[in-house]
Amino acid sequence: SEVQAHDGAKTSKLSFLGPSDRIASVGFTRQSKRQFKVWDKKKMDAPLHVCDIDSSAGVLMPFFDEDTNILYLAGKGDANIRYYEMVEKEPYEYKISDFRGGKPAKGMAMMPKRTVNVMKHEVARFLKLTSNSVEPISFNCPRKSTLFQADIFPDCYAGKAALSAEEFFSGKNAVPIRMSLNPDKKGEVKKEAKKDVFVVKKSALEIEQELQQTKKYIEILTEKLKNNNIEVPPPPASN
Repeated sequence: SEVQAHDGAKTSKLSFLGPSDRIASVGFTRQSKRQFKVWDKKKMDAPLHVCDIDSSAGVLMPFFDEDTNILYLAGKGDANIRYYEMVEKEPYEYKISDFRGGKPAKGMAMMPKRTVNVMKHEVARFLKLTSNSVEPISFNCPRKSTLFQADIFPDCYAGKAALSAEEFFSGKNAVPIRMSLNPDKKGEVKKEAKKDVFVVKKSALEIEQELQQTKKYIEILTEKLKNNNIEVPPPPASN
């Protein structure tokens, strides 16, 4: 389906919220206020949730960490980064806090999870582009323990392709290959991706077309049975 995510004239951006059926869009209202919305990919007629942020002019850049379910929102020209915990049900998001830096950002990139320092409880690392530098930004989860924290560091994407180019373009699918962040396991890959884990479902239009063709075929067979004085069996009773 096609929808207008935001009413403002400036650019909008989109982020998939991990393997769930939800996506997040960021953009502007008609009054040039910045906002983000949460959508259900299977029902795009209206957003599940709308969050108005502020009236700044910078375009928002969304980054989602599916390991911790945190959505980071950075803005061009902003010195701060907002971050939210995303949940499956209402209210769909809980604001955690703001990171406030010194220099405004011209761009932002999120580093792969395998680059973080797990022993310092670093859950995310960004690179911020300014007018004259590239600055690293770390997000740490406060913990007293010095041990590896498995609850905030689940197996992450290993940076290895689960499919070849030929397999991808032939329509095959696979789950990502993941690796352990536990230093004792030294990046051990837990398991290889299972290929063809699901079959792409037919659209509602395709199913309706097949149903109409089947009905026409049944009508033709029924007419032939009647013309040859053959009793037409009744349809099976529905449960």
